[in-house]
Amino acid sequence: MTRLLALAALALACAAPAGAQATAPDDERERPTVQAARISDGAIRLDGRLAEAAWQVVPVASGFLQVEPDAGAPADLGTEVRVAFDGRALYVGAVMYDSLGAEGLRVRDLRRDFDYFDNDHVSVTLDPFGDRRNATSFQVTPFGALRDLQVRDGVDFNRDWDGVWDARTTRSDSGWTAEIAIPWATLRYPAATGTQAWGMQLSRNGRRANELSAWSPWPRQFNVYHMAFAGTLTGVEPPPPGRNLRVQPYVLTEADRAGDDPFRDNAGAQVGGDVKWAVTPSTVLDLTVNTDFAQADADQQVINLSRFSVFFPERRQFFLESADVFDIGSDNFTPFYSRRIGLDTGRPVPLDGGARLVSGGTWGRAGALGVRQRATEGIPASWFGVGRASLNVGAENRVGGMLVTRHDEALGDGFETGDALARTNTVAVVDGFSRLGRTGAVSGYAAASTTSGDGGEGVAAQVWIRNRAPWGYAGFFQQVATADYEAATGFVFRRDILLNSPAVFLDLRPGWLPGSVRSFAPRVVADVFHRPSDGAFLLADASVTPLRAIFQSGAEASAFVRPAWQELDEAEAAVFRPLGAPLASGFYRYVQVGAALSSDPSRQVSGGVEVSTGGYYDGRLTTVEATASAAPSPRLAVALRYVLNDARRLGVEARDVRTHLVGAETRLALSPRLQATAFWQYNSLVDQAFLNARLSWEFAPLSFVYLVVNDSRFIVPTADRMATPDRFPAEQQGVLKVSFLRQL
Repeated sequence: MTRLLALAALALACAAPAGAQATAPDDERERPTVQAARISDGAIRLDGRLAEAAWQVVPVASGFLQVEPDAGAPADLGTEVRVAFDGRALYVGAVMYDSLGAEGLRVRDLRRDFDYFDNDHVSVTLDPFGDRRNATSFQVTPFGALRDLQVRDGVDFNRDWDGVWDARTTRSDSGWTAEIAIPWATLRYPAATGTQAWGMQLSRNGRRANELSAWSPWPRQFNVYHMAFAGTLTGVEPPPPGRNLRVQPYVLTEADRAGDDPFRDNAGAQVGGDVKWAVTPSTVLDLTVNTDFAQADADQQVINLSRFSVFFPERRQFFLESADVFDIGSDNFTPFYSRRIGLDTGRPVPLDGGARLVSGGTWGRAGALGVRQRATEGIPASWFGVGRASLNVGAENRVGGMLVTRHDEALGDGFETGDALARTNTVAVVDGFSRLGRTGAVSGYAAASTTSGDGGEGVAAQVWIRNRAPWGYAGFFQQVATADYEAATGFVFRRDILLNSPAVFLDLRPGWLPGSVRSFAPRVVADVFHRPSDGAFLLADASVTPLRAIFQSGAEASAFVRPAWQELDEAEAAVFRPLGAPLASGFYRYVQVGAALSSDPSRQVSGGVEVSTGGYYDGRLTTVEATASAAPSPRLAVALRYVLNDARRLGVEARDVRTHLVGAETRLALSPRLQATAFWQYNSLVDQAFLNARLSWEFAPLSFVYLVVNDSRFIVPTADRMATPDRFPAEQQGVLKVSFLRQL
């Protein structure tokens, strides 16, 4: 344990000395520059045509070069971009040429925050502070769907940030045109008066040719948000930052029903809302009262075949906003996991309110979050608090820390009360990130937890050392948590665990590859788990993919082998029942083999299938996962997913078990601002079906009307349902919610 914590400390210490030696990867390269033009207020009408006289005198950024497939070569698809501004907004006009015109465009659907790689789009990424670290990106497809996000150091993403901005597009025989308006209030920039020079990256995804091009290209192992490779936008004269206050109240009416009961008394109306105040250009305060998440996407069910807890992503907007500030660790091992707030085994728990303060600049970032969770039947009221600071050191390094606390009040109303039932859990964390030369990086954190009452004290740590280069990726990942480590507002896939995981992914492009193949990309990943309390071996598995081809279209084909070694002691064998089959304690060794094939995901009809078969503990398991999607028009998209698990002679009872997980999603869009979606899923392992349907109308920027219907029910034989009706009630919910955003 001492050696493991020392390794984590080494990762943290790397950030400090490396800062003095680090240099931007492109210091020796001249950056492209373009000047923004001042125009008179109202000179541009946002219609996607660039027909106004004001656009004709704006300097043009052109000469895009390929990032993929032929790095550094002139782009086959020409792009021209202009940037202008007035007292209200920054404007971007972009013309994307295509010899096939509108017929050559590929857009899968019209949802906001579309998939970056599967759709034609143009991207404008800004770094107003010029620190080459922080980026805000605005992206639009030929049909006007929007995507926006905030990124730090090219690796920390806040994909769920939604800014107030707008865009219009037109399509023609020569390609397509986009006109973008970004209000000054949406941007964070220096308060200095006069002209400013901002970092700016312009890029385009031409999906038909699967060509990614950029105004200031970057090496393909990085991404568009790595601002060390960005160009410069000069001549920007933003107005002095104002009070920038954003108010978003909502009113909601809801009705719930369980089984044959009439609509319950809690059905009715409620009000609440959020307030966002930019205290300074780099400091934002968020307040929420009577927080509601009715419009959040529903969780998709999984059938867990592993010995570890399953991580579900956050889907609620208040917690998604600025989530990257508090993001430390990895999905399966993080000190702060916002789904611990306001959810109980996936079911909503009311929140009275909360506040979040986030600040950032060339010095780094800091944030604080406080939330109160309301007491409900059997669940005490809880207070959650998070404080986070991360300081930049040198060009691309940082050190930081975080304190996470949760206090559960004592239960009342018939429960035994007193201080003995109140409980407080606190986790203290130090972390760091450092670039190692041009392509390497090391990051890690060390955490200590303490819990009052019947809890104890524990430690956890994580280290990730990696190198990304044009040839591929090589890295080593290590995680450890002691048996007494508890993160009550975090996520640990298992306690008393030590994971060592090396991995190598290759991206080889030799001249002998056929013209239809872009890359030969074999890979290997290994995971080895021990129990640090006594050093006992738990399990090891590997995924070896010696054959993997990535085609020019984006299609893939691969073949793999997955050996595994499992040690089950009596305590774990008593509770671990994969697919419901009890296992005997002992040592298991087995191998699975398989293959995967997927088509070009940008086509109107696409799909993929992965099949694996072989041993599984003392039995055999065949798994088939198939997906299919059809988008005959960006206004209509249908997607299907099916997972089959077929186990034979599994466990001490030699069970034959077959499970089916079926999901279907339909999206109908009259425009990017008026869309209807429906998601249905059936899980045969628990005989449960779930439907989530939603109509969304964005009648003004970030102002919405939502109509949401949820239906969850167990599919059981009629005789069983009549014998025990209380065990199988159908739960139904209808919600009408209206939210209005006002920028003050």
